[in-house]
Amino acid sequence: MKVLRAVVASGALACTVLAPIPSWAASDLPWSDANPLEGSSQQKAKPKPERKADPAKQAVQAETTGTPAPEAPVPKPSPEPTPVKAASPIPEPSTVPVPEPDPRPEAKEAPPEAAPTPAPSPPAPPAAETKPVDEIPVPEKRPDEGKPVPPEAKPVEGQGGVEPAKPEDAPNSTEKLKSREPVIDPATSVVAAAAIEDAEECEAELKKRGVEFTVGESISEGECGVLRPVAVSRLSSGVKVGPDTKLLCRAALALDVWMSDAVAPAAKKEFPDRKLTEFRQASTYVCRPRASETGISEHSRGSAVDIGSFVFDKGSEIGIAAQAPDTPEERFLAAVRQGACGPFKTVLGPGTDADHATHFHLDIAARKNGSTYCK
Repeated sequence: MKVLRAVVASGALACTVLAPIPSWAASDLPWSDANPLEGSSQQKAKPKPERKADPAKQAVQAETTGTPAPEAPVPKPSPEPTPVKAASPIPEPSTVPVPEPDPRPEAKEAPPEAAPTPAPSPPAPPAAETKPVDEIPVPEKRPDEGKPVPPEAKPVEGQGGVEPAKPEDAPNSTEKLKSREPVIDPATSVVAAAAIEDAEECEAELKKRGVEFTVGESISEGECGVLRPVAVSRLSSGVKVGPDTKLLCRAALALDVWMSDAVAPAAKKEFPDRKLTEFRQASTYVCRPRASETGISEHSRGSAVDIGSFVFDKGSEIGIAAQAPDTPEERFLAAVRQGACGPFKTVLGPGTDADHATHFHLDIAARKNGSTYCK
């Protein structure tokens, strides 16, 4: 019996220690896990190890009560106890600080700012209706697909009422040369009087040389003109000139000198069985600018002549275009071209430029120190 009472007493003590803390006691504690039963050592009570049942006592109890003794449980190794941290001391109720009320009025919470209203999004386009492949319209193939389109035919100038485009007048075009009035003053009058006297002296020399010619009325066309133009029909060598010329007398005299001193001897040398009868000029007086249109042509003053060809009593005439090398024609043209540089101050022809590929250009333009330009 003593053993039984001891067991009951130890169980009652264990229930007392493990009983939960009532809610009224826990509400006055400063934190939720404070233990009011902790002593002055401020250490939590360590859990007591469970008492093992004594087999001898269980046998006595079984004999006394008549109940069989329970099987003794196999003891398990208990884990090592985890050290418990010392809890903070529980302050006395009189020492717990009580917060004082704030005398400032409570700040009212600012109302939340209204969120901006998003702009309404445009309505989504309606979804395209999907049609079966066999219902999709296919454009018909054009008959001319893949073939180049012929360009439109442009109207030809001079046909269908389309007028040819007129080029803009050059600074020294024929119209502008003729429209410019020359300055007539005492100084130019003196020059004109001297020019007339020189022309009369030249005409007298032509007659003395046996040149057949006539003198026409002076031509005045703005900046163009010829003083007492001479129309030569036959030179002193007997060579005819065609067609009629309009030359300044000094240019006609240079032509007669060149024909007598250079052309006639070269013709006898290269063509001994042929006689030179005529030469054909391509141009004498004409009011126009130079080929480059940068100045006035010597033709506008009657001081230039273009030689087109030479005519013989038999055989074909000889043109000025380049001839086959090392032939009588080639040697003849070379000799007459070289002989022109002297009586004339300017000699141009095939090889000079494209404008003079088929004729000789001869003029008596005055040059510095009486020099010549033979190219």
